[in-house]
This record gives sequence, structure tokens and C-alpha cells, in this order.
Amino acid sequence: MKFFSSHILFFSFVIYFGSNFCAQAQTDSLAIAKQEINQDNLGNVTDKFQEYFFQALSQRGIENYEKAISALKKCAEIQPNNVAVFYELGKNYKALEEFDLAEKNLNKALSEKKDNIDILTELYDVYYLTQNYTKAIEVATKLSQYNIDYYEDLANLYVRVEDYQKALEALDYIDAREGESDYRDALRGKIFAENPDKSLEEAYLLEQLENNPSATNSYLALMYFYATQNKLEKTYQIAEQLLEKYSDSKEAHYALYKKYLAEYKDDDAVKSMKTVLESDLGLTMKKEVVKDFVQLVNQKPKYEQDLIESLDKQLANGESNADLAEFYKGRDNNKAIQNLEKVVKQNPNDFASAKDLMLLYLQEKMLSKSILLAEEYMASYPSQPILYLVTGVANNTLGNFGKAEENLLMGVDFLIDNPQMESDFYQQLAIAYQGLGKPKEAEKFQQKFEQLKKTL
Repeated sequence: MKFFSSHILFFSFVIYFGSNFCAQAQTDSLAIAKQEINQDNLGNVTDKFQEYFFQALSQRGIENYEKAISALKKCAEIQPNNVAVFYELGKNYKALEEFDLAEKNLNKALSEKKDNIDILTELYDVYYLTQNYTKAIEVATKLSQYNIDYYEDLANLYVRVEDYQKALEALDYIDAREGESDYRDALRGKIFAENPDKSLEEAYLLEQLENNPSATNSYLALMYFYATQNKLEKTYQIAEQLLEKYSDSKEAHYALYKKYLAEYKDDDAVKSMKTVLESDLGLTMKKEVVKDFVQLVNQKPKYEQDLIESLDKQLANGESNADLAEFYKGRDNNKAIQNLEKVVKQNPNDFASAKDLMLLYLQEKMLSKSILLAEEYMASYPSQPILYLVTGVANNTLGNFGKAEENLLMGVDFLIDNPQMESDFYQQLAIAYQGLGKPKEAEKFQQKFEQLKKTL
């Protein structure tokens, strides 16, 4: 329940109330209001009461609340204890934000019709609007007997008064009867975030695990809690419990592989990392694992084949990312290229991966591909000098010296504080001019290259 917007109670004058200005509601309201009058005093009095009551409904229907109240006061002179009059007065005063008078009249109505849903709903709104959360809780508790959604309201109200335990109990109550929901899960998160006493969250999560030891989410929630509190040993303890119950739990392996690495249990670490990489966990987590796996392989090459096997499975499953390509570079450039091509296809805006790919094309003498890719990115990144350097190198290698000269002269103008790349431009320009039969120009840029190289 989202407070006022989600009240689904039935507002009508089925008993004696009218909430909207329409002919049927007016007829019902008037008929019921007449029942409140002593049967011995019908006749002119009843007709007058009906006239004023009808006028009050009409005026409220067009949002003329002051005139509605005036008419209702005349009704009260005729019948001082009419519940319908109190109820209507309460609604009109609430509309005018005269909340004290609204509360007074609604309570008068409630004293005559105890636990009436319509009256309680109006009174609840008054208390919520005036931020009288203690009284709002009292009323919402009564309403929850008729509509379970009010337990969500109660949870929110308990948060307002910082009674977090009761807020959790209210959410658990409705979950047990209607199942879990994203909204209530988010509200629990808000409760835990706002409560400075983290022991409440810990106790709650431990209880959830105890009550449902087969639910993976119970372990994960507790692991996450301990991790955010920097209680790594407890995080590992829960992860080990999860692993004992579910030996293939990818989440448990993800949590434990760093522990194994720190304890030099390399075989266990490799097993856990392979489990994660071959699972359906997100790429962000897998990238972290690949990075740590590569570091382990660099220190202990005997595990290289394990890493390669896992990475090959990633490619077979259609998963690729720049970290995998980074590992393959220098080891297997063709697989690095295969990986980067997928990255660039999936995300054309990943300029860093596109740059790595065109450089690998150059390295593997895939010159036409490097030129095509660089020229494609010139449309979106016209001031990136690396694109012109790549096309310059490729065209020089292909013997297209005129095209190389054009690309290199254009790109060198975009250089800013990058002496290494500047020296590369000068070297390639020297090669281009040599190929064009312009030895003086070639010598000029060769000297620039050699002078700059000395400073690097």
C-alpha cells in the first residue's frame, strides 16, 4: 500500500455516507441520514434536513467546502447527533486543511459507529497529513483487519517513529500471506539503511537463515551484510556454509576465491574462479575474477591452461570482454582479436576496445581491417590522433605513401602533450616521404624523430 494513492477501500454511502457528487450517492445519503432522525419527528423537519443535506453534498461536489459546512451546520441544528453530518463535516474540514475540526468531527462519528471503515480511512488520512504518526498507527492497525495492504502503511509509519522492529514485523506479516514483493524488499533496505543499530539487521538476517536454511538468498543477504560491515571472516563463514549445502554455488565460490588466494590455497582458488567464470554471474564480477586469475597465472604459469580453458568456454558461450582480450594479447592475438571484435560489435561506443582492436590488426598485418576500422571511427572521433597514426602506418606498409602522408599530416595537428605518439608520427612521415621520393622532407622528419626520441 502506498498510503493515499493506493487505498482500495470502498468509499460510498452504502451505510450512510456519500463521497462523490452523483445522483445515486445523494439519494442513498439522504435516505440514510433520514434514518438518523427520530421517527416521531418526521414531516417538515425531515424535509428541511434533506434539503440542507442535499445542498451540502452539492456544494462539496463542486469543491465549495465552506458552503457545504454551512449547510451541514444547519443539519446539525435539526439533528445534533447525526453520524452522517459529523462524517461530512470531517471530510469538508479536511479538504480545507482545518485538521483539528476534521479530527473532532470524525471522532464524533466514530464514537457512534465504532470501527467503521469509511470513517477510519478519513481519520487515518487526517493523522497522516498532520504527521501525527502515533495516532495514524492506531487507526492503520484497525484498518489492517479489513485490508492487509495497510501493513505496508504500518511499516512506513513505524519507520517514521523509528520503531524498526515493528516495521519489519509488519512487512513479514504481509509477505507470509501474499508473497514477497520488490516494493517491500526495497522498504526493508530503507529500514536497514536508516537504522544506525546494525545489530537489528544482523539479527533479522540470521533469523531468516535459521527459518529457511535451504534458501540461497538467505545466505547471500547475510554474506552481503557482513561484507559491507568489513567482517570478512563472517562473510567467509556464511559462504562456506552455503558451499557445504550447495557445492556448485557460484556466489559462494565468488566470495571464497579471494580467501583461498590470500591463504595460498591456489588449487581451491582456481576451482572457485573457474566455477564463477563458467557460471551465469554478471560480467562485472567475471571481469574481477579474470583480473585476479591473470595475476595468479603471471606468478604461477602452471595454471595458465586452466585459465585458457575457462576463457575458451566464455567465447564459446558468446561472452567476451576487454579483460579477456587483454589476457590473450601476446599469448594468442587471434583470440584477442576475436574477443575484441565482439566487444566492439556489442558496444560501438567503446573506443578503448576499438583502439586495441585496430592496433592488433596492425600487429597481425591485417592492414585493410585496421584502415577500415580507423576510418569508421574518424566520423565519431575526428580529433583522435591515434586513428590517423594507424591509417598512416597501415598505408605506409601497403605502399600507399601519398595516403599515408595525408593521414599523418592531418593527425599530427591533433596531438597535445604526447611526445611518444609525436615521435611515432615523425617516424612514419619520414617513411612516407622516403617512399614518395622526397628525401629532404624525409630527412627533416627523421631528424625530428631522433631528437624527440632522445628526450623520451
